[in-house]
Amino acid sequence: MSPIVASLLCLGLCVGQKIPSPEGLLFRPSIRAVPGSVVPRGAEVKFSCQGPQGSKSFQLWKDGNFLLQINTTRGEADFHLLVKGANAIGYYNCRYWQGPDWSEFSAPLQLVVIGFFSKPFLKVQSGTLVPAGETVTLTCQIFLAGSFPKLTFFLLKAGVPDPLQFQSTKGKVANFTLPYVKAEDAGNYSCIYSKEEGERKASDPSEVLRLEVTGEKNIDPQRKDSRTVIIVTVSCVSIFLLLLLLFLLVLFCHRHTQRKSSHGDTPRSPSDSTGVPQSVCLTSLPTEKIIYEDVSKGRQIETQASESEDPHGVTYSQLNTAALSETQRILSSTAPEPVIYSTVALH
Repeated sequence: MSPIVASLLCLGLCVGQKIPSPEGLLFRPSIRAVPGSVVPRGAEVKFSCQGPQGSKSFQLWKDGNFLLQINTTRGEADFHLLVKGANAIGYYNCRYWQGPDWSEFSAPLQLVVIGFFSKPFLKVQSGTLVPAGETVTLTCQIFLAGSFPKLTFFLLKAGVPDPLQFQSTKGKVANFTLPYVKAEDAGNYSCIYSKEEGERKASDPSEVLRLEVTGEKNIDPQRKDSRTVIIVTVSCVSIFLLLLLLFLLVLFCHRHTQRKSSHGDTPRSPSDSTGVPQSVCLTSLPTEKIIYEDVSKGRQIETQASESEDPHGVTYSQLNTAALSETQRILSSTAPEPVIYSTVALH
């Protein structure tokens, strides 16, 4: 797209919303009907046109024709209209004047006048007492003989000035859907219809249908989906961390087993040919003094073993394997005589 075409397109979009004037840009006004856009014959309607401060005049138009003008500078004008009959039915909009230019027209507001045809029938398929979060379908139906080229049905709610929904159909039934109802959706509903011919007169409203919503306020479906995604994500992360922890634990145990097997079992004390241990290793004895007795020489050696005090005073003897071997050799050469060994404990 060339820069010139893009500039013209942007200018067209801007003009569609604002109109340039010597004092700046004129914004589009807004219009609303009080008490609402659906009124009975003989009622009085107030059309309120809202513009910016400093506006000089306001105009009310109907179906492209000028109706009324009010000169005011307070930024809002109220047009009062008495609905006498079908001549009030149509589309209304307004505009304001500021400086030498008029603003663009507001969005059209359709005025519907009721009371020209018999009332339709409104029902709800799932019952008038529904839990929050359910989808409710309201059916508006007429029971008239003959066929109609086209009908337009309107769904109304008490306290809401404009129709909630409308539907054009060639049949005599229209279904209105209220998805994911909330506590705010409870209230009195009714429906009307108009014929797509002549002046589009509307019928009397149907009997009021009271809809009640039970339970807590419904959570928006998008928020439900978001919460579901968060829960699934957190669950997956938790499972992953648990598996990682188990893997690290198995790896630690495996390495510990390998380290233990590489060192082997605790080496045993070597022995001589007679099978008598040469020495006894006493390394972790909680004694203050260990007394060794040399059997061959018959003398005692007192050695400081630990700084901790042993309340029991255990005495240990160290055997001289050389002396034992010599003694065994001498005894074997002579006649065997009974030998008595005793354990000496010094306290």
